[in-house]
Amino acid sequence: MTRESILRPFEWVMIIGTALAVIISAIFVTGLGNAVSDFDWWVTSIAAILNICCCTCSARGSRWTFFFGALYNIMYTYYCIVTAHYGNAAVYGLCFLPLQLVGWLHWRRIGNNEESSQVAAKRLSWKMRGLITLASAVVMVGLWLLLRNVGGHDSEVDAICTVLCVIAQLLLTFAFMEQWFVWIAVNVLTLVMWALSAAASVKAGHSLASDLNLVICYAFVLINSINGLRVWLALSKDRRM
Repeated sequence: MTRESILRPFEWVMIIGTALAVIISAIFVTGLGNAVSDFDWWVTSIAAILNICCCTCSARGSRWTFFFGALYNIMYTYYCIVTAHYGNAAVYGLCFLPLQLVGWLHWRRIGNNEESSQVAAKRLSWKMRGLITLASAVVMVGLWLLLRNVGGHDSEVDAICTVLCVIAQLLLTFAFMEQWFVWIAVNVLTLVMWALSAAASVKAGHSLASDLNLVICYAFVLINSINGLRVWLALSKDRRM
């Protein structure tokens, strides 16, 4: 077993912390008995743990991120459909799920750094960064108008998150360091989106346990994303496209 295959203390904290936070929130918010009888609570609980495993592998440059990512995408897509977050549902189900296989195969093809089992990461040119930013802004506006017309919830946040997610996933698939700047923004906005959804659930008299699981999930994922940026800045040093 290589040194890189062993979880570090920070990674254990992220995974165990997510699982404990999900259970503790269920106990104090709705009661554990009520939570475990709710199918959506199980979906979001398992999804939260899968997502932090996915992000932990991604941060360390391990292609196992795509295995955990595929499982997470299936569960997250289901819950987005149930809660009418159609933009996220479409991008995770129709785009991200097949990209997990593409990413796994691409990372195998490009190989690892010579001194470790981590992927050989690289950086975008400043020209490519500018073009991606401009194209993203245009698509965000168009998607927001579409989601608003079909009656989606939190259309503005959903549209921004959806476009940024696509960009981040593509950058991850092709091993570009800049993905982490985008993921940090995505995780902040997704955290806000599910917090708003939880607040709406309370106002409507519904259980907020499932939405709260995703709030917890993205809080931990945000912390992990900052660590991922730190790691990938080193991995991609002197490797600009």
